[in-house]
Amino acid sequence: MLRYIDQLSRCLYVEYEHHGIDVQCQVPLYVKTKMTSRVASIERSTLFSPSAEKYAKAAVGQIGYGGRRMPYWPHSLQWWFASLLPEPLLDAWRLSIGLSRRNDKHNIY
Repeated sequence: MLRYIDQLSRCLYVEYEHHGIDVQCQVPLYVKTKMTSRVASIERSTLFSPSAEKYAKAAVGQIGYGGRRMPYWPHSLQWWFASLLPEPLLDAWRLSIGLSRRNDKHNIY
């Protein structure tokens, strides 16, 4: 889904840029919210999971600077390190985390 949204945003950015319309896709990783505390068990903000306020400040600061942004610099650092790994390894890791969280939630009830 992220790739679709990213590509759609990029196409709209290119198509409408000369009309003075900016379209930007901002790509966050984890941000401490009520949703992430339930879904990802993030209970407090950290360097890599900022508060919503801290992330929003970074995000607003990037408006108008290109079609795709990862406005919070620690997320950019995480993304860069992840890009060094083979995609199948990242996919397996993401799947294992998702399955673990799903199993944890099923064991709660």
